[in-house]
Amino acid sequence: QSVGSFREAMVTAGGIALSEIDRQTMESRKVPGLFFAGEVLDVDGDTGGFNLQFAFSSGFLAGKSASLAS
Repeated sequence: QSVGSFREAMVTAGGIALSEIDRQTMESRKVPGLFFAGEVLDVDGDTGGFNLQFAFSSGFLAGKSASLAS
């Protein structure tokens, strides 16, 4: 059974570990003032919109938190 090529992939895995961020603000625990959102984080969801919802929600939270931090 072939997995297919990277170009054919619908999702990839890996990214910034959730243990390395403050989940209330999406701010890095290692680099203050650095915020993460969406698919740069190590979060895997089923295809069908679930990854988009996480990207939108975490992006909103990261943006709001970053604006309050500045």
